[in-house]
Amino acid sequence: MGRRTSAITIALACVLPLSLSACASGVPTETTSIIEGNDILTADLGATVTAKGVVLAAVVLVAGDVEKALDEGTVSAAEVAAAREAIEAGNLDLWRQRAEADGAQ
Repeated sequence: MGRRTSAITIALACVLPLSLSACASGVPTETTSIIEGNDILTADLGATVTAKGVVLAAVVLVAGDVEKALDEGTVSAAEVAAAREAIEAGNLDLWRQRAEADGAQ
């Protein structure tokens, strides 16, 4: 339960500032696998994944309706998969850092 609470807290802390900044970026190259560890900060994400989307997907996973978010195009299936992996691996903060860096560009 403590791990889930931590994941929710981190996800909410990450998404709220990002949602206010209204910044979204994508990288034109594709990736077909889940990115691990520090590679999150530098890897080409592909057309269907943004760091902001992965963090948002993490919030949706713990506190929302994933199917509705997918149907409305709020997040992509690839972002949901990356968010699940990030929550399990405990590296969601790296996605937050990447989202902040992408937004600063």
